[in-house]
Amino acid sequence: MKTSKAFATISYNTDDFLIDKLNDLLRSHKIDFWAYINHLPEEDEKKAHKHLLIIPNGQFDTSQLIDYLNEYENGASKPLTCIASHKVNSFGDWYYYNLHDSKYLSMKGQSRKHTYEMGDFIVSDSDYFLELVHNIDMTKLFRSQRFFEGLDNGLSIIEMVKHGIIPIQQVSAFMNIATMYGSDNLNRNGRQTHTPKEDTTNDTETN
Repeated sequence: MKTSKAFATISYNTDDFLIDKLNDLLRSHKIDFWAYINHLPEEDEKKAHKHLLIIPNGQFDTSQLIDYLNEYENGASKPLTCIASHKVNSFGDWYYYNLHDSKYLSMKGQSRKHTYEMGDFIVSDSDYFLELVHNIDMTKLFRSQRFFEGLDNGLSIIEMVKHGIIPIQQVSAFMNIATMYGSDNLNRNGRQTHTPKEDTTNDTETN
């Protein structure tokens, strides 16, 4: 895969080897930034591994990365290396997934035994990394969670548009979801709907 966008892979390399090889790519101006985090194996995983993110400087052929990261440890016949790379939807997705953030994983219908912190990431440039973290669009990343929390707290669709929870061009879709959700779990937190099913006014009109 040739790409100029951020991509990610799983690495089984040792820390020293991986850092040296990634820094060589930095010095040759083939990439602008790298970051990774060491993960302990989950119950369905065999061994520890690294989640690696690379931001290229121009076009980068990711197919060459596996050979580039071949590491023969202690004379082993099979090298430590990485698996095939994949494109990253957004830095925020990569970051919160690799933190094993419980709220983020719950939106994906997942959970993990081990959790991590921001300081567990090893990065080529801490200022670059902090800038990436600070620019994560939290509203977009956690939109579905905030939407359902808004319904539970009695927010109207218009209020959620106003607060940036719902994009204005997606109002109809979210209204449909709210209707389905409300049929089983309607909670307006003491508020009355603007369109009650039963007319609460007097039946007799007065002039």
